[in-house]
Amino acid sequence: MTSRPPSEPDPSIELERLRAEMARLEESLGDDPPAQVRRRSGWWRPLVAGIFLLLVGILAPLAVVGQWANAQMSDTDRYLDTVAPLAGDPAVQDAVIARLTTEITTRLDVESVIQEAVTALAARGLPPRAAAGLTALSGPLVTGIDNFVETQVRRLVTSPEFEQAWVEANRQAHDQMVAVLTGKGGDTVEVSGNSVQLNLAVLIETVKGRLVDAGFTLAGRLPQISATFTLFESADLAKAQSAFRLLDTLATVLPILAVVLLVAAVAIGRSRRRTLMAGAAVVVISMALLGAAIQLFRAIYLDAVPSDLSLDAAGAIYDQLVWFIRLNIRALAILGVAVIVVAWLTGSDPAPAAVRRGATRALDAVRHRSDRAGMDTGPVGVFAHTYRTPIRVLVAAAVLLVYAMVDQPTAKMTITLLVVAALVLLLVELLARPPAEPAPTADESADSPA
Repeated sequence: MTSRPPSEPDPSIELERLRAEMARLEESLGDDPPAQVRRRSGWWRPLVAGIFLLLVGILAPLAVVGQWANAQMSDTDRYLDTVAPLAGDPAVQDAVIARLTTEITTRLDVESVIQEAVTALAARGLPPRAAAGLTALSGPLVTGIDNFVETQVRRLVTSPEFEQAWVEANRQAHDQMVAVLTGKGGDTVEVSGNSVQLNLAVLIETVKGRLVDAGFTLAGRLPQISATFTLFESADLAKAQSAFRLLDTLATVLPILAVVLLVAAVAIGRSRRRTLMAGAAVVVISMALLGAAIQLFRAIYLDAVPSDLSLDAAGAIYDQLVWFIRLNIRALAILGVAVIVVAWLTGSDPAPAAVRRGATRALDAVRHRSDRAGMDTGPVGVFAHTYRTPIRVLVAAAVLLVYAMVDQPTAKMTITLLVVAALVLLLVELLARPPAEPAPTADESADSPA
């Protein structure tokens, strides 16, 4: 008869320990017990929970847009962070160059100036042949001056000086930009009828100064030009302004109300886990619909763009202004999918139970190998085993707290946060060890069967 080495555990005892651990894990992760289901019966529960989840699906997109209106467009620093990259966008630069060049060359009217000069010289005895030659040269001369003006404008717009001036101009005009969305005009940005117009007077004066410095003194004779540049034109502008004001006012209330309704639906629902999964699915679907609406409004916006603004520039402006909304759409969608996966894995259905059993076997195998290798986790393992559930709750609360405290949660940040939380929970599971049972006394050993 061979004896087992003292260091090797009894397989039957180890098997019983694994079965007890698996039963405890399934009990802690299982769905609502039948007794609780009976206590939570009532025809009104699914109806009320469904209404709350429907409201969550309506409020979630409005909360995202409200946060954009309040934080992204009303805060000067965040607004500058949004519009600053537009100064380096090629499509926007080309649109600004074309508009400024047209405004200046149209008012220069070089062809009329040349004709007046020819007429004056002819009155002083200029030969007709010379007058005809000067008139013929007016076309190439106009083209050359137009190209010269465009070259100077392009040099200014594509220089770092323009980027700095762009940021500073937007800082000074931020109040007027907000006034566009609230329906109130200003000095830099004006609301005229159903269109939003930007006053180009300051930029044109800057270009005139650079032309004079470059030797083109004729530009200094130009009067002050008060030209406008139409950014958006729509018959529904008044409705958009009213919606913006409403969302800006409710920006703080909408997210809180959506979370409260989701918590209330989970608390009322017959199965909290399934209700939570349904709520997360509603949020994901609402974010997908919001993304589709953003794309639809983009097409509407491009259709409303006037002919003097290229579609590429208009698309770049729109995409830059709504990037915060798209950022939150991706982050909330990823968070909702993560909640659905976690809630599904903790359910009592056969599929998630099989997944948990497989994970338990894998973790137990790793623990067994580490124990045989002499890697004792000591008091840390006992603590992790004893307070496993509070640790899980603490990690989940920390994830939600960090996500809520971040001003602009991105999809990358959300994924990183979830991966870190999963690694922490995995480490806790690997370290967890049940307390060591006290060694049997001599009397207990004598009474126990062989």
